[in-house]
Amino acid sequence: MSVLLLLFSTTLVWALMLVSNRIALTSFAVDAYAMTCWQLVFGGMALVLIAPGRRIPWWQFALPINWAYGFLRVLTGVSWTASLLYISAPESGILSQTGMPMAALAATFILGRAPGRSEWLGHAILISGALWLAWHLPGGFANPAVLLMLASEVTAISSSVLAELHPDNQVKDTWAHLRFTGVLLLITASVFLIAPPVVEFISPVAIPYISTDGLFGTETLIAGLLIGILFRGPAMVLTLRSIKIAGVEKYILSTSILPFVLLGLEMLAAKFDLTPTPTHDSVFWISSLLVMIGIIQITASKHRHAAKTKRIAATANTPATQSTT
Repeated sequence: MSVLLLLFSTTLVWALMLVSNRIALTSFAVDAYAMTCWQLVFGGMALVLIAPGRRIPWWQFALPINWAYGFLRVLTGVSWTASLLYISAPESGILSQTGMPMAALAATFILGRAPGRSEWLGHAILISGALWLAWHLPGGFANPAVLLMLASEVTAISSSVLAELHPDNQVKDTWAHLRFTGVLLLITASVFLIAPPVVEFISPVAIPYISTDGLFGTETLIAGLLIGILFRGPAMVLTLRSIKIAGVEKYILSTSILPFVLLGLEMLAAKFDLTPTPTHDSVFWISSLLVMIGIIQITASKHRHAAKTKRIAATANTPATQSTT
């Protein structure tokens, strides 16, 4: 699978999962927190058990780095989902673009991969799109969704960096990698079960739906089973593989098209009366345009920077250059 196809597939599966969550929440008597927990359980179990005859890697459940990753993923998911109480899914996608410059900063200061100078212009344009939307939300920058999405992106970038550096994410054995991903999902599910008091304590705003009271609802269990196996598990597999092969920056860049994929899928779901018809004003479209311009600038800058690096490396390896050393 090519890197470009891998990155697009990852974004598409995440979008399908988010829209499926929205359908479940708007059309059925589903508990949001409990459904997410069951998605992690069933998705993780499917990945761990997918290779018959292979031993379950119990030792991975004892690694602190895996629990740190699970805790960060819980904070990411809870914050993003909570923001949907105040804004639409496409709007949350626009605000999530603040993760792009965070990824660039993490790559520069933690991973040692500084982007080209012209790329920062793209980040500035992209942030301006997110700020334009946030400014026009009810309450402006004080809208709870702004703080929640910012918290979601900080933890998302942190977990992505952790995933890139994780030694078990570097294995070449496909089955071993699937089982490792399944372990991470099960650990994250465990954190979900014990996290409500912690999340409520550290959350920047009150999150009313954090509770395990609806854990055993029939429709919640069914939604968790189906979405967990069909989307949550595959999404995590593709995410870890994308981070491993492409790096944090390119993975986050690929997710920048998420608002537009979500918008298309929500419009399609609305045609079948599965979700309310999405309606957006000029503020949303201006923000979307700025985000798209920023994405194009960042992509073009990365392409130029990669070509320049390749030329420098090729020049350094020429016989004429080597003979002077």
